[in-house]
Amino acid sequence: MKRIVLIGDQICSDLTPVLTALLKEKAELWLAPDPVRTSVDTLVGVREWIPKRQPSIAVLTSGVMDTRKICFGDSERVVPLDVYARNVRCALKIVLEQSTATPVWATIPAVDVRRVEDEEEFGYDNETVSLYNEEAKSVARSLGVQIIDLYGIVKAAARSDSARPDGIRLDQHASDYLAKAIATRLSDLISKS
Repeated sequence: MKRIVLIGDQICSDLTPVLTALLKEKAELWLAPDPVRTSVDTLVGVREWIPKRQPSIAVLTSGVMDTRKICFGDSERVVPLDVYARNVRCALKIVLEQSTATPVWATIPAVDVRRVEDEEEFGYDNETVSLYNEEAKSVARSLGVQIIDLYGIVKAAARSDSARPDGIRLDQHASDYLAKAIATRLSDLISKS
């Protein structure tokens, strides 16, 4: 049985039970104990968990927090794009160089901007999320790393399949939908490895 390590954000934590059930005949899924908020957390998690666990597949993602504006009305992001790209590159290279795992980068899902425009949740927009995702996909492709496009899956889903009560996290129905899409992609990777 294959071992999959998932280092991801709260959305990943939310969908892990369904993803585990969907993959139970093919793989043992292990979720890093602390959800990541930024690519810095992803990098720390990779350093801590990949060498120890030595998975067959390592699925990495970053939280949407990287793309958040630091201050209301400001354009500077919590993690600048060039730093984000460096963090993604370093995390993927650790997997490639310190394990025999097949690394997989999962993009940041789209946000529902209608629900994150209040003053408590300022600073998220899909243009920036898409820009960060394109940078991560470019880094992943340059290293020969597989990509699961969560952004594309969420954007392509019908409104009822991508409900996000707070604009960022998915409701149970949407989480199940995303878990099924991820399980399909991981099943393909498992059959090829």
